[in-house]
Order: sequence, then C-alpha cells, then structure tokens
Amino acid sequence: MAEVVLLPDQELEELARKNGAGSVEAMVLARLRRMRAKDRQVFAFRVGDYFVTGPLPDARSEARMIKLAEEDEEE
Repeated sequence: MAEVVLLPDQELEELARKNGAGSVEAMVLARLRRMRAKDRQVFAFRVGDYFVTGPLPDARSEARMIKLAEEDEEE
C-alpha cells in the first residue's frame, strides 16, 4: 500500500546530489526553491514512485494521491 511520505529538504538535496542535476530529485528540489522564492509554504512528498510538491495535504488530498499511486502500480 502506498503512503504519503514527507521528504525533508536535506534528504532531497542528498538524493539530487547523488543522482545528478538531471534527476527527478534535482528537478523537484528546483521546483521547491522556485515556489518558495514566491513565499509559498510548500514541501516535497513521495507517494509510491511519484514525487509531489505542494502544501501539506489534507486527508482528502492525501487519499487521492495514494489512490492514484496504487492505480498506477496495478497497471
């Protein structure tokens, strides 16, 4: 079962450094920085094989993200 996992910035930075500038992790980190430069309170999350950026999800949003990740795993 998939779950929504908050990725600390430090962990995301380490993954981006390890996997290179063109990695998904590096792109997520760059997106976070752009959004935060606009004074938005956003975070990175891992849901199954997906990375999501945005504000802290409410229960309904979290359930939707999990459902999408699980549906993709079934395919």
